[in-house]
Amino acid sequence: MKLDWLKPVATDPGPHVCVYVDVSRTREKGAHEIDLRWKDARDSLAGQGAPEAALAVLDGVATTPPEVGGPVGRGLIASAAGLEIDVLLPDPPAQDEAVTGPVAHLMPLVRSLADDVRYVLVELDRAGADITVTSSDAPRGSEEVREVTAGHDLLHKIPGGGWAHLRYQHAVQDSWDHNAAAVAEELGDIVRREHPEVVLLTGDTKAAASLRSKAGKPVLELLVDVPGGSRHAGVHEESFNAAVAEALEEVRRRRRDAVVDEFEQEVGRGGRAVKGLAPVVDALRRGQVRTVLLRDDPDPGADSRTLWVGASPLEIGTTADEVRALGGDGEPVEVRADSAIVRALAASDAEIELVAERPDLVEGIGAVLRYADASTPA
Repeated sequence: MKLDWLKPVATDPGPHVCVYVDVSRTREKGAHEIDLRWKDARDSLAGQGAPEAALAVLDGVATTPPEVGGPVGRGLIASAAGLEIDVLLPDPPAQDEAVTGPVAHLMPLVRSLADDVRYVLVELDRAGADITVTSSDAPRGSEEVREVTAGHDLLHKIPGGGWAHLRYQHAVQDSWDHNAAAVAEELGDIVRREHPEVVLLTGDTKAAASLRSKAGKPVLELLVDVPGGSRHAGVHEESFNAAVAEALEEVRRRRRDAVVDEFEQEVGRGGRAVKGLAPVVDALRRGQVRTVLLRDDPDPGADSRTLWVGASPLEIGTTADEVRALGGDGEPVEVRADSAIVRALAASDAEIELVAERPDLVEGIGAVLRYADASTPA
């Protein structure tokens, strides 16, 4: 998971106020319950010494009901300077959390969005396509849908013979090709601009063949056929949605396996990988980490480990003396280990991958490094 979008929060000195709450509107009293949850969170934050200016910022947004229905969560982060993050989460948190401190508590946000896949859905026929740009964790109704057509309307071949018939057949094929070229051009622009992980293609099979003949390499490398979809009514939505979900899960599996395979390979040959909390922290300080692999437990109280940090995100250590030795300003403070790690990763343009069975990790953590040198722990 890329963390670059968290960099402004990671590099802000804080203090930060972080709130993760259930904002589901599944019952008539949903809005009232949201108000009560924020009141409880606000009281807790005030008791923790949260800046009143940050709480006032959240007063204006925390009780606003989401525009989407069904079970959903919300992540809010603010400082005295203003609102930093306001994100709808695909599922309510396991339990509401409200914390304040010098380092933003970003792990619930990372955990909730770790499996997100940015993708493009192309519902194709011979006249053009409906193209949806979205992500797997985007709230329903927030998708961007574009209709693409080149306006060529000789769309259906008919049985027959003779020269006139052949000319008509060629004209129909030409219409398909022009429409497919328009879709391919739009897809190329979208892939360059949006950087999706996959492009899902469904609909008319002959139109799909025409599209493949016109699409450039960046699009072709991402195309995955998904059966059962159409631009028109009559789609069996349940089976089609299941096919889309299966395709997205395959993207997640490949993404996760690629990181795990590289980690195991580098560990096996004593290369660009480390295992265990202290070695990972040491690599973070040096800016060596490309991806942290973390065996994560969603229970907020499951990981009680702490680290010490300074004013800079890469001033991080297992003891206060380690941080003091870096020569930064101010005294080190003790914070949650996961918060300190995510902060350092975001600030150094590194990534995180939450893992389950594989690989074999010491203390539940390891890292693939950008480079290794003589000082890198074996």
